[in-house]
Amino acid sequence: MAKLKRLMFLSLVILFSTSFSLKRIDYRNAMYKNVCKDLKHEALLYFIFVDNKTTAPWTEFDIQSTIDSVNIAIRWLQEQAKLNNIPLHIKSDYYIGPEYSTVNKSLPQGSVYKTVTEPNVRTGLNTLNSWADGIAKRAGTTLNIPEKDGIPDIKNPRNKERLIAYLRDAYQVESVALLFMVNNYFKTDISIQVNTFDTEDVEFAVVSYKYPSEIAHNFLHLYGAADMYKSPFRRNEKKIKQLEQLFPNEIMLDPYAKNISKLEMSDYTKYLVGWKDKPEVGLVEFYSDKSLNF
Repeated sequence: MAKLKRLMFLSLVILFSTSFSLKRIDYRNAMYKNVCKDLKHEALLYFIFVDNKTTAPWTEFDIQSTIDSVNIAIRWLQEQAKLNNIPLHIKSDYYIGPEYSTVNKSLPQGSVYKTVTEPNVRTGLNTLNSWADGIAKRAGTTLNIPEKDGIPDIKNPRNKERLIAYLRDAYQVESVALLFMVNNYFKTDISIQVNTFDTEDVEFAVVSYKYPSEIAHNFLHLYGAADMYKSPFRRNEKKIKQLEQLFPNEIMLDPYAKNISKLEMSDYTKYLVGWKDKPEVGLVEFYSDKSLNF
């Protein structure tokens, strides 16, 4: 299945390249952007279980095992912070509706992959943003939002930006990493992060698999971490091979089905998430690459 997933992701890269031109990218442009700026102090990992017609339904076992994976990912992230003398406390919570229900909101094209790529990537990303807004609105209508001095701060959040604003206030945190969990455990699909290079909309991720490594990988993306394997945002084969040789246990390599206890955060990634003030001199060349212009 891991091989199928990699082949599918390669086809995604090919599709990107046939539809859009190449441009130069600097991963440092994703640093200190949006809600998830640097990974320090108090942060909230908030996730929403989403049922989709083409994925397996979220059973109580699936939900609980995913919660367990999130907790493992958080422990790993906090251990990495402690090793680097970084103050970090990650809170976590998740949305469950009345009577332990999930949010039913089918992906427009059935899978994450097809939704992002059909009819083209630009349209697909806009569609994914609208899909996420719809989920946030449904979740927001059931939240018990207390009034302060008779006036509700944020009444019934109607999109993901307002939901995150509510969560920041409710949990007293500066940053909220918003993850939409779809149950693709027995299917082949992709996970993806959205809105990490701009400030036009809040960042979020759609996560297809419940491995702790996959959850931590996508969480770090929201704070500016960059992929080290071939993707629409990383295309230089020479640099990819060099990064794999330099950091064979890096969390930002392909995380699929990997044991998170054997993974690490390199100095390269530590700089991008705000744990180092300056990049290592020998790594500067890897902070830029060719990307697809979409």
